[in-house]
Amino acid sequence: MFKGLQNLSISGLRALAASLRSGPLSLGLSHHAVSQIAGASASQVFDALSQLLTTGIAPQHAAIVVDAIADARESAIDPAQIIDLVLSGPEVPGITTADTLTTVRTLIAEARREVFMIGYAVHNAKSIFELLASRIAKDGLRVVFCIEIGRRMGDASLDSEIVHRFAHEFREKHWPWPNLPDVYYDPRSLSPEPLQRSSLHAKCVIADRAKTIITSANFTEAAWLRNIEIGVLVKHESLVSRLADYIDVLITTQFLSRCHL
Repeated sequence: MFKGLQNLSISGLRALAASLRSGPLSLGLSHHAVSQIAGASASQVFDALSQLLTTGIAPQHAAIVVDAIADARESAIDPAQIIDLVLSGPEVPGITTADTLTTVRTLIAEARREVFMIGYAVHNAKSIFELLASRIAKDGLRVVFCIEIGRRMGDASLDSEIVHRFAHEFREKHWPWPNLPDVYYDPRSLSPEPLQRSSLHAKCVIADRAKTIITSANFTEAAWLRNIEIGVLVKHESLVSRLADYIDVLITTQFLSRCHL
């Protein structure tokens, strides 16, 4: 009965379960709804769902079965296939290292839809961001920055002035190209009260909600080329998607504010 589902990826199984639970397939089985999820495997998936639903269970209960298949698939994955260390720095005999910049460039080059760039500090970053700018111009890639815009000690400027200065510096020093990314920041970092300030201190790059590097490296030339930095490359779709969803919610609920470049 479940053989027809074996060609679906884990993300495909999750999408199928969501549709059965509260999407188009919750209203009844249709070739169109299945094909939107399963693509070339639509006929096999449709037959498998038909057999499952003819047993008399509701689509919502079928969703539980499909999720269980996805859970079992995930638990059987070799961790080495979905998690790897990115260790930038001096080579050590017997220890595999990886260059942070090369890893990030690979994520950007392979991305098809969107890239989230989340970081704290930016310095000498033009060469780092050039590939992103070319992907926006060439492929319409969606690029979203979530980045720290902080109030320096003793700076009594208005919040708007600090954000404007950051935007000017970002365009002048780091992003001189005409196709612009979306940039967001945590307005709490600008609080005039030091004890009320927070920092957007996270550092990661997320590609297509499927792969991410979570790293100690800031968006600086030194961090990506010379420093000793430690990161983890994760290719576990459900985990990475949850991370991307978290950032999306911070943006859509306006917890993070837009910096207009």
